[in-house]
Amino acid sequence: MQHIDRVTIEQYGIPGEVLMAMAGKSVADYVLTNINASSIAVFCGVGNNGGDGYVVAYLLSQHIHVEVFIAGAIEKLTPSSRLYYDVCRNAQVPMTVLSQELLTTLDLHRFDIVIDALTGTGFSGQPKGLLQQVINLINESGKKVIAIDMPSGLPADGAIESETIVKAHATITMGLPKINLVTYHGKFFAGNLIVANIGFPKNLCQAKDIFRQLIDREFIASNYRPQKNYDAHKGTNGHLLCIGGFDGMEGAIMLCADAAFAQGIGLVTIATTPGARGTIAGKIKEAITRHINIELDATQFLPNVFDTSMFASQVEMIAQQLENIIQQVRPTACVIGPGMGRSVTAAAVFAAYCRCAVKMDVPTIIDGDGLYFVALLKGKIKLPQVCIITPHFKEAARIAGNNVDDIKKNRVYHAEALASECGCITVLKGPCSIVTDGTNTAINTTGNPALATGGSGDVLTGIIGSLLAKDIPPFVAASLGVYIHGKAADTYCQKNRVQVMRAGDIIQHIRDALLEL
Repeated sequence: MQHIDRVTIEQYGIPGEVLMAMAGKSVADYVLTNINASSIAVFCGVGNNGGDGYVVAYLLSQHIHVEVFIAGAIEKLTPSSRLYYDVCRNAQVPMTVLSQELLTTLDLHRFDIVIDALTGTGFSGQPKGLLQQVINLINESGKKVIAIDMPSGLPADGAIESETIVKAHATITMGLPKINLVTYHGKFFAGNLIVANIGFPKNLCQAKDIFRQLIDREFIASNYRPQKNYDAHKGTNGHLLCIGGFDGMEGAIMLCADAAFAQGIGLVTIATTPGARGTIAGKIKEAITRHINIELDATQFLPNVFDTSMFASQVEMIAQQLENIIQQVRPTACVIGPGMGRSVTAAAVFAAYCRCAVKMDVPTIIDGDGLYFVALLKGKIKLPQVCIITPHFKEAARIAGNNVDDIKKNRVYHAEALASECGCITVLKGPCSIVTDGTNTAINTTGNPALATGGSGDVLTGIIGSLLAKDIPPFVAASLGVYIHGKAADTYCQKNRVQVMRAGDIIQHIRDALLEL
């Protein structure tokens, strides 16, 4: 947005003051149209965000009682902000320069709403001094807050270092969404997000060198065009091989397979242990089952086991079996990991599969326990060329060698770094799940807290696997998958007026989600 702003001013000749006036007008129009208020407090900083605030104050003062509170010295105002400060002064809008002493007596309860124009998109770090006190005063007032461009104290992107951030009811941001407005935990502070068109050239806002986007209806319309093939049969509609669901954990791979069928896959084959096959066979009537001739051990895998001759021979034996299964099944994609466990035998299955998938060029989604082996075997095995990994925060931290808190503070950065490091499409699961190949990044707009339930990730993997198996490009398949997964959960919660669900409830509403695409 800084680049777009600069090019708009310098190359298109649209003065910054005109853009500032348009920004302020968009906020004033929103307030007049949507909020019933008779008294408004506008908090302005000394930068250009404050200038937007002065425009809002002037326009609203023609209809409503408005008072302006300035956090900073007048002589520090930017030239554009000074222009609209003078407009407010000439219009006799009441304005007060704040100090720590004045803050102790300032009562916001006499105002209906607060307009936040303190920091805007240029902020980074942590609020300190007077700014920190003003933000705390606004939050403690309990008043409805409308933030201009960004809630003050929240950086537009990058790590969120502080909780001293204005908690807005709505944020009106200019031109394009900002990263921390559409990812958590920044989204928590933004409230209802409105993107205002203030006159930036369309070709700049839709430029091909913008590599981050939202997974929303516009994204779906551009990337998902299901075609009716009246000559299709089950063999041409994708065949997903699902490896996992070992003894005692059969449910994970069953949820995955069931979700793939709900998403419209033609065939699913589940490959598991002999014992688990006896449990799974017939439970999902449409699924084919195969067994890998292995005996599970109770020893948890550790990296030093990888270099032993016993492990190498075990991998070799399993690889032969998996190569036979792949040759016979001829899958168009494979899921590996859900319900595998973390035993030495499971690690051998994972290592053997990766060898086969690389050799036989099988598009792959790695989830669940497979991600544990990705972390422990990093640098020891090669992942498939077309590969999607679906870690939650803890799994991502284990693979990258980071800690969970650091990842949560800067989710887009760490997701992109992980994708680049692993050479995989990465789906960083969580609220507003992030899909990235390290360069192109998409942020999901569907889903709710009810998705935090056992098996939810297995369902997501099945949806993505189904899409990938039907020859949808990996980045698009992963992006569509998180959108459909979240939309199914939203549909269930709206229909049933609850915020709790089982993973199976998501599967039951996948078709409802597809109807809305």
